[in-house]
Amino acid sequence: MSAAVPRLGWDQLPAHLRQTFTTDMGGSVTDEHRQSGGFSPGMASRLTLSNGRRVFVKAIHPDRDPRAVELYRREIRIAAALPAGLPAPELLWTYDQDDWVALAFADIDGRHPAEPWGTDDLDRVVDALAVLADQLTPSPVATVSLIEDLAENFSSWRRLAATPRAPELDQLPAWAHQNLDLLAHLEAGWEKGASGATLVHSDLRADNLLLTPERVWVIDWPYAATGAAYMDLLLLLPSVAAGGVDPEPVWRRYGPANEADADSVNAVLAAIAGDHLTQSQRPAPPNIPTLRAHQRAKGEAALAWLRTRLKDG
Repeated sequence: MSAAVPRLGWDQLPAHLRQTFTTDMGGSVTDEHRQSGGFSPGMASRLTLSNGRRVFVKAIHPDRDPRAVELYRREIRIAAALPAGLPAPELLWTYDQDDWVALAFADIDGRHPAEPWGTDDLDRVVDALAVLADQLTPSPVATVSLIEDLAENFSSWRRLAATPRAPELDQLPAWAHQNLDLLAHLEAGWEKGASGATLVHSDLRADNLLLTPERVWVIDWPYAATGAAYMDLLLLLPSVAAGGVDPEPVWRRYGPANEADADSVNAVLAAIAGDHLTQSQRPAPPNIPTLRAHQRAKGEAALAWLRTRLKDG
């Protein structure tokens, strides 16, 4: 479900940023491997330095994506506050000057889960998320709640139901169009299902996970917020399901999911589906041409899972 987007390279960053990095890190860049996954059009590269250090650097300017600059700043605050010992790369260096924002992390020599997802990778990730949810409850970081962060996104069905001639209606899957009132009713209960005291990554996909032989690492934390302990898997599973995996058996064996009642899960699933299906109809953001197709696939997968749960429930 991840997709290549145009990336900046190290030599395309401003000279002062590169010089500051070289001075602060004690070595010049001798090798660069650009990373192609994800949906940010900034720089995302693994760098080798002349002193032997290996780091991962990401950098953005509003000319590439105006919205991403504030997300990078938010990630700086989150990453700096994460406690030691979590499976999250250590933040080593930051830069925020002349509209450029950059972060350097300890490089993790791992791989992303294979897509379509296989059983072995998925089992490892699910087990790791259960441990991580326990480590992050209560949240060790002061940040916004999912309820606050997703309030607008997770009101899509209700907005469409109140706007009978909304152009998005014509592009919805037929079942969603025919059951708009039901979806709006379900969505209205999402806050109860998502509320909680756990720090939730809230943007998990294969490209935000790295697998090493010993550990599952969770990277890219700008959307972290507080919510229910099971939310990360619930938000991840539509992208897994889009590759052909039945999400329900995975969900049922997930320990934190035992805390959720079926109606609450259905409410959040309805909200997820509505968010992705309406977002997918908007013009593509600057330099991210593949994002809308990705959102459409996740929205359709979330909706299909919800329909199955409603039928079986």
